[in-house]
Amino acid sequence: MRTIATSRPSAGERMLQVTAEFGAGEFVIKPGRAGELYRMVLRYDAERNVPVHQYDARSGILRLGVESSGGAGIKVTTKAQMSQRAELFFAPEIPLALSANLGASDATLELGGLTLRSLSVGGGASRTTVNFSKPTRGECTSASFMIGAAELEVRGLANAGCRELRVEGGVGRVMLSFDGTWRQDTKAQVSLAMGGLTLRIPKGTGVQLVTSRFLAAFEAEGFTREGDTMTTPGFATATQKLVVELKASVTGVKVEWTP
Repeated sequence: MRTIATSRPSAGERMLQVTAEFGAGEFVIKPGRAGELYRMVLRYDAERNVPVHQYDARSGILRLGVESSGGAGIKVTTKAQMSQRAELFFAPEIPLALSANLGASDATLELGGLTLRSLSVGGGASRTTVNFSKPTRGECTSASFMIGAAELEVRGLANAGCRELRVEGGVGRVMLSFDGTWRQDTKAQVSLAMGGLTLRIPKGTGVQLVTSRFLAAFEAEGFTREGDTMTTPGFATATQKLVVELKASVTGVKVEWTP
């Protein structure tokens, strides 16, 4: 195992487009220090992987993480790789478009306070926790999560301020919590094959759930149903609205109302 650290100071950048690749181990993202564009602290299996650090100052495109020594992408072959760890930090004041390919990582992303423009997270057999502990800056157009046989937990989605949310998965468990400070109405599309989905929604939110005929189980109170659409009373006049399109085959869906 080897450890490296790399960073770059801010120099008037208008945008940072980040692709992070990390096949196995522990993966962490946090807001960094003001004036520091990015920083990475990486421990990796040097026998099979090489560190990735590529930045184009003209375009603002940045690649960080690890890749296979053979250059054939991410491969997980040893227990040593599961001991890898990557910590990434990004300047809160710089607009950020983030794409993360996490493989079989145990990932924790704290994105509260960042100037988030867009977010894309993919994982195979990963366990991913995403937290927006406080409102992001700027305007987020979309957040998407693509998971395989994985667990995904996202908290503070109202703080994220993203207009659109998309979750696609195979066999896994997903929890989406829409707590935080609402800035705009939100639309979410969730498509799961197997597993379970929990939606945690603040009381008083106007909610409309559009379900597919493949939905196997649904647990919720406070909805009126008309065909494949379930709506809370007063949805049309609610000050904060959430529309969720659900597509699932044998997935159980549960709605929990929070204070």
